[in-house]
Amino acid sequence: MKCNGISRKNKKTGICGTALHPHQIYCHVCGLATPALKTDLSAKENIKLSWEFHKKNYQESFSLGLLLTLAVYIPLSILVALFWHDYWHTNLILLFYIPFALIPLAMRDDYSLKNYLRTLSKLYLPYLSFILVAEIYFFLLKVICDGYLLSFMVDPVLHIVRLIMVLYGITCAFAVPFLMADKKMNPIKAIILSIKAGHETRWQQFFTLVAVAFINLIGALCLLAGLLYTLPLSYKILRRYYQKMVGFELFTSSNPTLE
Repeated sequence: MKCNGISRKNKKTGICGTALHPHQIYCHVCGLATPALKTDLSAKENIKLSWEFHKKNYQESFSLGLLLTLAVYIPLSILVALFWHDYWHTNLILLFYIPFALIPLAMRDDYSLKNYLRTLSKLYLPYLSFILVAEIYFFLLKVICDGYLLSFMVDPVLHIVRLIMVLYGITCAFAVPFLMADKKMNPIKAIILSIKAGHETRWQQFFTLVAVAFINLIGALCLLAGLLYTLPLSYKILRRYYQKMVGFELFTSSNPTLE
């Protein structure tokens, strides 16, 4: 595959013509984007394919959706609502509950209850440590941008900065649960690798996360019964995109963004 970008260095044709690796996302000479972000690494295409697959196989993950809805998401929502104005209690609740919600990300394509419990026994504590690191990050943002625990006012624009950094942090950590499960990494190493590897797919990761949030909002509005369908679909969407990133060798040493 050769780059069709415009290059002033090539005086004969004006075309870049640089030989590209099949998994290259941008030309390293002229910077032109390859079709990757519009095809294999497209958030839109990934959601479409995941939806088609889930429609044919939703029965296999129905019991998992029921368990997560009744035992994780509903209790978590109630507790967060009750302690919303208590920062420390809210974060303590999130610390212990969110790892339960992350477990399906490590289950690959087996969404049975048996596999959930088996995966839970192996990854609950590692995922808890990841959430702890995330909460420290969010706490620092709250102190810096909101003046929390400090006796001085902060510029209101910092509230917007905080929102952006929260969304950016979540997007950067997209691959962390997968890397911790598949590569047995600790949270710090997984976060660093996720940030580096996702340098060129950052917006696609963000769009994927926004779409997943919207899908589950619709599921919750359907008297919560919709979550039985949308939750397993969400995990499949996230894992499929991670697998696309793996297929493009974004987590390997051959990826130039890791150097």
